[in-house]
Amino acid sequence: MKKLLTISILALLSACGEKDSGSTEKGNILENLSYSVDTLVVDSGDDLFNLSMGIRDLDLTEDRKQLFYFENMPPKLLQVDLDNLKLLSKTEFEQEGPDGVGRFVGNIQVGPNNQIYAVGLSELGIYNLSGKRVQNLKFQPKGIDPDLAKNSNALFFNSVYDFDTQQIYSWPNSEGSNSNFFYKIDVAPESAEQIEAPEMEIVHQYSLTAEDNGSYMVSPQQVYLSRYNGKILIACSAMGDLYEYDTQTGSLKFIEIKHQLVPDRLTGEVTNKLQSREDFEKEMAKINSQTRYQKLHWDSSREMFFRLAMKALPRNNPEEQTKNEYFLLAYDQNFNLMGETKLQDIDKLDYNPFFKDGKLYSYVNVADELGFAVFTFDF
Repeated sequence: MKKLLTISILALLSACGEKDSGSTEKGNILENLSYSVDTLVVDSGDDLFNLSMGIRDLDLTEDRKQLFYFENMPPKLLQVDLDNLKLLSKTEFEQEGPDGVGRFVGNIQVGPNNQIYAVGLSELGIYNLSGKRVQNLKFQPKGIDPDLAKNSNALFFNSVYDFDTQQIYSWPNSEGSNSNFFYKIDVAPESAEQIEAPEMEIVHQYSLTAEDNGSYMVSPQQVYLSRYNGKILIACSAMGDLYEYDTQTGSLKFIEIKHQLVPDRLTGEVTNKLQSREDFEKEMAKINSQTRYQKLHWDSSREMFFRLAMKALPRNNPEEQTKNEYFLLAYDQNFNLMGETKLQDIDKLDYNPFFKDGKLYSYVNVADELGFAVFTFDF
């Protein structure tokens, strides 16, 4: 059995800028934030972790005690006990056939009784922990553009599933749609409706594509879907504002957030369809040098949302690994800004962190073992 590795690092964060530049009307609760970091390693028992691709997507049970994610090629579902830091199970799934999950699983969601909503490149459905597909959700919904309805990967890959109502909420990727539509998909009648979100035009404005000697390159702005209190939150990397969709009333509300420490959205002219790798990398660097937002995280222990924002630091040469500057933002339940601060001495975090017991967990590879850098924030 492998032993728990704990590394403690203490860091104090100084105030950012002038006292009132990073505060809200009620004050900046993160102005004097301090944090500590513990690195925790999960015991794999007699098994091994395959971390060659890191963790592409993950989800936690409602009580935040267990984490699920897929290793890919071949697809294997891992169940991790976060309280006791041990691997509970690893189950290989079929790629094809009646129980097939596809070659690559990029979207996973845990439902009641540990049912798994899994979306692969060619398959999607509800699965049990034994790898059996209990419901096939691959269909062509009526009521929307037929070409998009046929493109399962584009329509469903970035989606969330409501296990109670059997509805799927989706933001299609650019392969299937360049419009600013959010989709509500009803499973039973296999129908869908599109809902316009005009402010999301910024996603397409700052997403890049290039083709150079047969090599195709993309650098998209990310769209984040999450569920909270009967609402679907639609946020993106290109701006701090977001949309809130009420699943009961069918209303869509745009929520504008005015930050003081970081810019509210990407700005400037970019060319988003390019013909060479050199031009592609120049435009990408231009975008990445600005602040980009990450997913909203609800912290039930403090009853507030947290969010990370980041921007790339200049590199001395093309071979140098990219380092980032990170900011922590806090909002109340109505998305009023409560606090913001720069996270000193941090230049790299995993792209898919999560909160548990008021602490931020970020995946790290510790000598090919599954680990997490766990940040404890004090403010």
